[in-house]
Amino acid sequence: MKPQRQSIGGITPKTLYDWLTNHSRVLAGNIEYGTQMNNTEQGVNIKCSKSAGTTPAAPNTDFTVSHILGRIPITINSQDTNNGGLLYRSPATPWTKTAVTLRCTTATAAYNLILV
Repeated sequence: MKPQRQSIGGITPKTLYDWLTNHSRVLAGNIEYGTQMNNTEQGVNIKCSKSAGTTPAAPNTDFTVSHILGRIPITINSQDTNNGGLLYRSPATPWTKTAVTLRCTTATAAYNLILV
């Protein structure tokens, strides 16, 4: 007769197997932001907020970007612009749970932004 598997404090061997399978999948390089600059992809496994837009017509002018994090973002994780401009925090307005206020070093820059 085969011995019965024992549960350890509510954690079954199947649960442990599932956890290890998921962790090995993640550690094997399957961490991603997704393939589009929107926040609707279901397969994304990094909590972030992605945005795209155009900065104001004058450099170093405040503009606001809404986000979906539900908390104050830690930082800008990634950005790119079509004219070499750099996005940075506005010193005039603190970030909130729903929006960040930024500035750009160049005028009218089309940007992609990832906040974490």
